[in-house]
Amino acid sequence: MSKQKLMIVDDSQAVRLAVKRILIGAGYDVVVACDGEEAVAKLSERPALVVLDINMPGLDGYGFCEQMDAEDSPFESVPVVFLTSEKSRALELLGNQFGAYLQKPVKPEELLRVVEEQLLAEAR
Repeated sequence: MSKQKLMIVDDSQAVRLAVKRILIGAGYDVVVACDGEEAVAKLSERPALVVLDINMPGLDGYGFCEQMDAEDSPFESVPVVFLTSEKSRALELLGNQFGAYLQKPVKPEELLRVVEEQLLAEAR
């Protein structure tokens, strides 16, 4: 069975490396992007799930989601786990719409639990 490919999108190199380490350690293939524009360009790698920061320079997390959710987009069903330092009810609702919402800093076991839940839900 091949490993599922996940994408991490965050402008913080430290966060990208930490999350990548966690996900690779759990057996996932990982693609990283430092902003929304780079992430859109890497969607051709067909990630099964995206771990996404909201506040980034250039195309932010909201803009990235708009592009993924565009009509006729082959990526509109890809779940997104928002991983952000922001806390708001609106973000929690948006997270539920696209997948899930986690606040930084996140414990590795919590991140893995949510990623696995989203992938299982998508497989149904």
